[in-house]
Amino acid sequence: MFFAAIKIEEKKIGEYQSEYHYTITVTKPKYEKPKLFIPKVLKNGKKVASVAPGKRWYVYFRYEGQQFKFYKKINTFKTVSERRSVGASLCQTYSELLSRGWSPIDEKYQNQSDRAQIITLEEALLNALSHKKSSLKPSTYNQYHTAYNRFMNWCKSNLLAGVVVHQFKRKDFARYLNYLSEDGNNATSINNNKRAISALFSKLVADFVIDINPVVGIKTETSKPLKNRPFTAQQLTDILKECESNDPYLLNFIKFMVYAMLRPREVIRLQKKSIQDNLIFVDTKKGLATINIIDKLKPLVHDLVNDCNSDEDNLLSYKNQPLLWTASEKSKTNVFTRRFKKIKDGLGLDETYGLYSFRHTAIFHLYQSYLTEGLSHNEIINKLLPITRHKSEKELSAYLREVGAMLPPDYSERFTFNL
Repeated sequence: MFFAAIKIEEKKIGEYQSEYHYTITVTKPKYEKPKLFIPKVLKNGKKVASVAPGKRWYVYFRYEGQQFKFYKKINTFKTVSERRSVGASLCQTYSELLSRGWSPIDEKYQNQSDRAQIITLEEALLNALSHKKSSLKPSTYNQYHTAYNRFMNWCKSNLLAGVVVHQFKRKDFARYLNYLSEDGNNATSINNNKRAISALFSKLVADFVIDINPVVGIKTETSKPLKNRPFTAQQLTDILKECESNDPYLLNFIKFMVYAMLRPREVIRLQKKSIQDNLIFVDTKKGLATINIIDKLKPLVHDLVNDCNSDEDNLLSYKNQPLLWTASEKSKTNVFTRRFKKIKDGLGLDETYGLYSFRHTAIFHLYQSYLTEGLSHNEIINKLLPITRHKSEKELSAYLREVGAMLPPDYSERFTFNL
């Protein structure tokens, strides 16, 4: 790669005329793009990356003709995937530094930079949290803030909050994760805390405060999240009857989940301005979605829109009518989650059922309906994709397997013996 500079000189050749001379200078850049050196060994006839003793990994590049190598504790990581991840992060960091004019030759610059970045763990993470606030959704920021407070309380109890941020090690964070486990937190909760704190350390790496994210490479807890099982036909009938008797307004929420295939948090985002030309425009898990309002949903949407006073009014609210509702999305969703919990508890349904079960039930029902008509699996997938708004056929098929829509028919006759 080369850089070209153009110099333009003007020369007067008369009262009203000028000549212009162009000089183009081509120069080599001061540096080459940083790369990760990965030592390899021959295994089964193929060269593979190695973390064996003596196989040193490092980031390297040339600057003004000189070769530079930076190890930065890459070799303290034990696996190939960990070293690749850390090495890639270091390459990105050095690329950014070089593009800003940093010189690996200039020790004075390095020393000044190091002195400027001597801050405590508590200060560094709090700064990272503050800087990320503008780029996060309020709900995500609240999760990060809660995780930060919890982590910092543990750090203070273990005399780590005041250490220089560079001195916080992977083994320290591993101790924190063990504490969370011993404190009774499930794998999902532990992983959520880990993800939030890791994001803050990644921000510090991006800002050149630290070289390596100490959370990178620590094994993630395996978790089996509780699924919202689809309702059986009888369960659905019982639920609808219970709602009609005790909370008829909740049926409006359920209708949007079933007929528009929306998730609970997507339903509470609906405002008057979300409805245009018989279409719903809403931010969903898969991005901004445009949803056709089917006939079974039209009467409800029509009534709710007519009851709104402004475009900003939420169609559904805790007051059982459209209004400007300024609570957080989590608080809004919790209102309807608690209302449904009263219904399902009254019917003896356990924690494997929730509001999300209505969306699963709707998709399950559509799949079985198309199957009854004689359509093949691929034909059904093509019909369901624009309805469910999954990104791919593979993703939708995996989803259908999870909710039990693709169970095989009875195969008893295939057995030639009896037990």
